[in-house]
Amino acid sequence: MNTIIYVTSNRERPEFEKKIQEDILSKCGDTPIVSVSQKPINFGKNICVGDVGTSGFNVCRQYQIACENAKTDFVVTAESDCLYPPDYFTFTPLKLDACYRNKNIYVQKYNNDWFRKKNDSLFSQVVGRKHFLNRLNYLLKGMPKWNTEMKDFPKEIGKLLFNSYEYFETKHPCISFKTGQGMRKHSPAGSTPIYELPYWGSVKKLREKYE
Repeated sequence: MNTIIYVTSNRERPEFEKKIQEDILSKCGDTPIVSVSQKPINFGKNICVGDVGTSGFNVCRQYQIACENAKTDFVVTAESDCLYPPDYFTFTPLKLDACYRNKNIYVQKYNNDWFRKKNDSLFSQVVGRKHFLNRLNYLLKGMPKWNTEMKDFPKEIGKLLFNSYEYFETKHPCISFKTGQGMRKHSPAGSTPIYELPYWGSVKKLREKYE
């Protein structure tokens, strides 16, 4: 069984993030959830770390805490500005010591009316819990508890989160919204605009529903 590990800095509009959480709950069945937030939230088992600020470093620290509090062999990442189809939560990897990244992911930027294809991302991956925790423990060893300067951690220390990846594809896409409220307003993605996606429909209807 998997555990959803949900991290948030609570910078998105509360109404928007609540809709993201409700969407996850409507699709994840009985999959347990561990949420690590910077404000208290009613979402699975919640660990509130306080207003420590936004950075790639702090995201990794929050994922570390989530992995420490999960109990299952595998963990499924989820973030506060992303939408996921039901089959994302049920994918079970073959290896405990590998990170499986989803290739069926898209980005939707707040001031555009299209989706763009993205290769892979931290926001859509399934990992052996102990493997993820071992990597995070290694990267964060000797570091301060929190750091708002290291936006691109762990690249700032010349290391990668994982040395290699396995890949899978969900039947329907995962979508990352770039609302302008989160840590990064831009995300590397393909140049071809796509106006409608299977399962989710058009950008216009999707934004009307979640914004």
